[in-house]
Amino acid sequence: MIKMILADDEPVITRGIRKLIDWEQLGIQIIGEYEDGKSAFAAILRDQPEIALLDISMPGMSGVDIIRECHGLQCKTHIIFISGFQEFEYAKAALDYGATDYLLKPVIREELLKAIEKCVKTPEQPGVTYKGNIDFSGDAGEQEQIYVPVCVYPMFCRSENEQIRHLIHFSLLSFLEEYFEENKDGIVFQKENRIVVVLQTNGSMNVSEKLEQIKEGAENATGYQILLICGDEIHSMQEIPEMFPKCVEKEGYLFFADQMKYAVISWKETPFPGRTELQSTEEVKSTIAEGILSHQQELIRDGMTRYRQMVCRLSNGRKEDALFYYCTLIQSLEEILSGKGAKVSFPKHQELLEKGRSCVSFSEMEQIFMDVIDNAYNGLGESVTQNDKKDINKALEYIELHYAESLSLNVLAKEVHMNPYYFSSFFKKSTGKNFKDYVNQIRLKHAVTLLLDTDKKVYEIAMNVGFGDARAFNDAFQRAYGETPAGYRKRLRK
Repeated sequence: MIKMILADDEPVITRGIRKLIDWEQLGIQIIGEYEDGKSAFAAILRDQPEIALLDISMPGMSGVDIIRECHGLQCKTHIIFISGFQEFEYAKAALDYGATDYLLKPVIREELLKAIEKCVKTPEQPGVTYKGNIDFSGDAGEQEQIYVPVCVYPMFCRSENEQIRHLIHFSLLSFLEEYFEENKDGIVFQKENRIVVVLQTNGSMNVSEKLEQIKEGAENATGYQILLICGDEIHSMQEIPEMFPKCVEKEGYLFFADQMKYAVISWKETPFPGRTELQSTEEVKSTIAEGILSHQQELIRDGMTRYRQMVCRLSNGRKEDALFYYCTLIQSLEEILSGKGAKVSFPKHQELLEKGRSCVSFSEMEQIFMDVIDNAYNGLGESVTQNDKKDINKALEYIELHYAESLSLNVLAKEVHMNPYYFSSFFKKSTGKNFKDYVNQIRLKHAVTLLLDTDKKVYEIAMNVGFGDARAFNDAFQRAYGETPAGYRKRLRK
């Protein structure tokens, strides 16, 4: 049987329509009659009739208000309007929202049959199925209604196959349907294979507490962690199509869920507040490298904890960005350790990318890179003697502190109490680079910071970091970065 509801604030109209046609003979069952718009709209959401015959002008919600809301929710119900002569243009405008037909009062039997025939012959409208209940009765029905759309996600692990995931998805959907059938303050539906909840509140509901309650109940029902992405408060169901994609845009944070303090997030806020400067990440990389060189596990763990927090903030919900930051960490450690004379073998960049992209959670990705660092820590050989380490570290620290001065082999050799000729060979053996190239590398590193963080002229920066003139600075910079300092600054600032 085809289900149909009638709604008119004059009961005599609905009684007349019921008697006008033998509905059962047409295979149509009238499942409800309503005298106000809000009750009729609630019935459409709850009972999902194939046809709704609505008066254009009713208390609570007009017929046009109802079809606007149904249009936003992509309801499957075919709507036919009944209007008085004075409302003819108003009813005609409702066709823009997908009304099947409109009839003038008094309703003529033949015209009603034609309108019903259109509903029966028209292919089922694309839409979604709604479960749950929104209560428009009593005092709540007289107040302005507020709706909160929420996307609901079960947090799967790597171990589940597709069949298990489907069953968990079904279990979650069933829990939410039963929950809103009982509580009468929301509906649940599926859109693009996602579970969407729409909460109803008249302003008295504490939405945060409600969402926590729903999350806790869903987790108990499914045995899985649940993440909720919450949209803005809206005043009409027709705003849902606009809000839904904004929530979906935050899905990238599902990868970071095991790092979140709260499992209910807003589409317009980050779950990792705070600010991280890229300069700070360089400091943390140095800390981790120092922990490896000095065999201090606590230093490594502390650095990795800080780096994890930075990566979560900098990535903005993008898995690929998180992978990039961890790959640059390994690259930086390799350069630092190699520069300190430590002979450590690291995996190839492509291998790390492939492993990282296969991860299903942030913790899994972090563990891959933690293992790489642990291997470097455990496999650090005695590539240089303890005394040599001490001497080369002293020389490198001196360069870092005095790079802007006129540095020479004689100055450094004297600092570590070595013969200048021997020091040149010792430096190359310990760092893999000749003395001049290494000093220029340090100077260029500080020059990059000045290019990006200050408005100093290029020649001023050249002098500040220890180059004798701007031409020497330009030549060294182009060899290292493949472009001029001015071009580099312009590109990076853009």
